[in-house]
Amino acid sequence: MKHPLLGGCACSKVRYECLEGPLVQLICHCRDCQQASGGAFSAFVIVPRDRLAYSAGSLRYHDVTAESGRLLRRQFCCECGSPVSAHWPDFNSVELLTVASLDEQSVFKPTHELWVSRAEAWHPFHPDTIKVQDGPGSEVVRDPLRAYFAARRNR
Repeated sequence: MKHPLLGGCACSKVRYECLEGPLVQLICHCRDCQQASGGAFSAFVIVPRDRLAYSAGSLRYHDVTAESGRLLRRQFCCECGSPVSAHWPDFNSVELLTVASLDEQSVFKPTHELWVSRAEAWHPFHPDTIKVQDGPGSEVVRDPLRAYFAARRNR
């Protein structure tokens, strides 16, 4: 994976740099992600927030209750409105960067597709992902994040 991860919004007013590669890479087909992206799904890379720095612009946010029941804060550019990132306020040690905001989207290698029960019938699935009917089990997101932060504490 190419480091650092660089990205920003469509008008380039918001810019970020992440000094660590993604901890989790996924595609989500839940209705909220569909509405937020304006498409059939949202694609995210999850990164540690303390390795992520915003260097320009400012973000606005919109809080939603995701289909999982958890609060999700979706962040977007104040100028152009393009989605940039999201995070869970009750677990703010990671940030979900939208793949569309990455300068180099070719680094995205999704491992899972979530909420495939909500996917549109006309949209094909990625051939190399594990399909999860509803929200992710702990092995998809929570376990890799816990392992990452435990390994960092032990260094």
